[in-house]
Amino acid sequence: MDIRDEHALQIVKNVYGGSIKLRSNANALRYRLHHKSGLLKLINHVNGHIRNSNRLIQLNKICDKYELILIYPDKLNYDNSWLAGFFDADGTVTINKVNTQLSISVSQKTAELLQPLVELYGGNIYIDKGSSNSFKWYITKRENIINLVEYFKNHPSRSAKNNRLHLIPKFYNLKDLKAHKALSGTKLEKSWQYFFNKWLNYENKIND
Repeated sequence: MDIRDEHALQIVKNVYGGSIKLRSNANALRYRLHHKSGLLKLINHVNGHIRNSNRLIQLNKICDKYELILIYPDKLNYDNSWLAGFFDADGTVTINKVNTQLSISVSQKTAELLQPLVELYGGNIYIDKGSSNSFKWYITKRENIINLVEYFKNHPSRSAKNNRLHLIPKFYNLKDLKAHKALSGTKLEKSWQYFFNKWLNYENKIND
């Protein structure tokens, strides 16, 4: 996991135990859990919430090992907290520097997990032809994004990305004022620069 998300891993460690270490030659952290009591607690908590088919197969093997019954997840609904964790793992919040368009997206190697998101939260799925060669669920419509901001108030992101989610209403307020096009040196332009600096340094805690 990205080193900026140590707080999210620390939450997991506080509940299940284990260790967090910096990966060698990488700006990333690794969480490991070995002891049986913590493993059983974790398995029982995630059982019934795993939606990735590959991970479901892996969980089934672990359940067999510990003589547990695998629970299949129910159909995803709008108010399910699963999206928050999925977003923390594979999502992004970005502002296009060319057209100042804000977007929320999640990337996956297959479209399997993304299709229900379109039906529940809007947006579209397309094939990302970049280096990852993956599928991407992509939302740019203001109404859909504001609805997601409300969703995340009830199901908070635990990663550093949550700081950008908190900035989204401010982004729309400034954009309505055309602050991103304001003349250099004006109060409006300074407000935009102040906001955008926070946006770029989203791992920092937001205090206002």
